[in-house]
Amino acid sequence: MALSLSAFPAFGCYRRLPSVSMRRLISRAIAAWLVVQACELAIGYLLRNADAVALRWSIAWTLLSAFGMLLARLMMRCFQRLHLWRRNSGKREAAASMRSQRALKRAFDLVTSAMLLVVLCPVFCVISLVVRRDGGRAIFGHERVGRGGKKFACLKFRTMVTDADVVLADLLAIDAKAREMWEREFKLKDDIRVTPVGRLLRATSLDELPQLWNVLRGDMSLVGPRPIVEAELEKYGEFKTRYLSATPGMTGLWQISGRNDVDYATRVSLDTAYISNWSLGEDFRILFKTFNVVLRRVGAY
Repeated sequence: MALSLSAFPAFGCYRRLPSVSMRRLISRAIAAWLVVQACELAIGYLLRNADAVALRWSIAWTLLSAFGMLLARLMMRCFQRLHLWRRNSGKREAAASMRSQRALKRAFDLVTSAMLLVVLCPVFCVISLVVRRDGGRAIFGHERVGRGGKKFACLKFRTMVTDADVVLADLLAIDAKAREMWEREFKLKDDIRVTPVGRLLRATSLDELPQLWNVLRGDMSLVGPRPIVEAELEKYGEFKTRYLSATPGMTGLWQISGRNDVDYATRVSLDTAYISNWSLGEDFRILFKTFNVVLRRVGAY
């Protein structure tokens, strides 16, 4: 009985298998199985009609080995492709989930900041009138570094004297301890530049209310790493790129973990931990804890 393999489609050399789609790989695996069945018929025919025993076994072994190896390689490629497809699908799903969470985070920031700006408008007016009694501006914008290295004016109610930069320069020139603390922490615990009204605003965190406008604009988020000045980036070392991948927040892990009472290395580790493990659930947990920290005035000065 003559057997023709012309009915089976030929797709090319088996070395091209990695480049084909999963569906075609599976269909080829089925086709290869059919080819093996056809070969068994052909080998049976040869075994019944060949005269030389050596020739019979040589032909059978060669054909079985060739097609067996081909089928094994084909199936291995199928499983590899299937594993890769599943892994990539998982990555795509994770990326899509992260994009969705970020979109929800931004939507929450927009709605919440807009509502709070409207509701707290009388508070803004009262604080502005009190702060302006010394003749200076009510709101002060200090340059900070945002996501992607973009610089923006981080808004606060002014809590210092109008010539704060001059006073700071004079203080650091004569006070070694103050200079050491400033270089290490970029803050002064008993800052002589802060006004009496400013101390109250800082203790209650009311000085940060104008940052709601930063949140509305997209420069900041309600929750995120601390907004820092460009000079502080060097203190983040190898984590600098990670810091720049996130949007600074009005509150964050640093805010609920002691604020100014923790050293700078701890602040860096808290910021990087937040960025690495970010989720919407974590943001809501931080927001909830922030109210307790603000009421207890932890680390506020």
